[in-house]
Amino acid sequence: MAFGIDDALLAAAAGISLTDTCVKTIKSYRRKGVPLDIERLIGEVRITALQRIDEADIALAQLERTLLEKGVNTDRALDEVISSTSFWHPFEAHRLKRIRSSFNALADATYGAIDDIASLVRCRDQTEAMGIAVVESAKAKHELLEHLLNSKSVKNAIGLLRAELTRHKVALR
Repeated sequence: MAFGIDDALLAAAAGISLTDTCVKTIKSYRRKGVPLDIERLIGEVRITALQRIDEADIALAQLERTLLEKGVNTDRALDEVISSTSFWHPFEAHRLKRIRSSFNALADATYGAIDDIASLVRCRDQTEAMGIAVVESAKAKHELLEHLLNSKSVKNAIGLLRAELTRHKVALR
């Protein structure tokens, strides 16, 4: 059983979904004149988000390399891959845990940034743009997860996640 592939992919999807909320929030506050402290916080969050996106992209590349080294046929569906892959050697399992940790770090950092923005905009009574971003992002989160789970292959799932990371990166530039 290939314990860990699905965990890594779902952790990546969770981190990317949170990043979507962050990107939408940043874009909404960059469009209008906001107090300087919110503007500065948005600038810092943007830089951090870009760094985390780069780290998540590296983790996706490590996941692909790990699967190739293991001899996993990534052109097959996730459930087929899980059922046909032998147990992971300890070093492979450790690598998968490290990859999953990278995606969890993306989610944690992004959640913290969103929380910082939410706290500041509540203090300034400027929550409307953030509320809209969170609602729009909830829909995008469900769509991403649905596409990921219904992906025809692990390769397509990884490609989908990478495309989302790229889309967020472009949006933040």
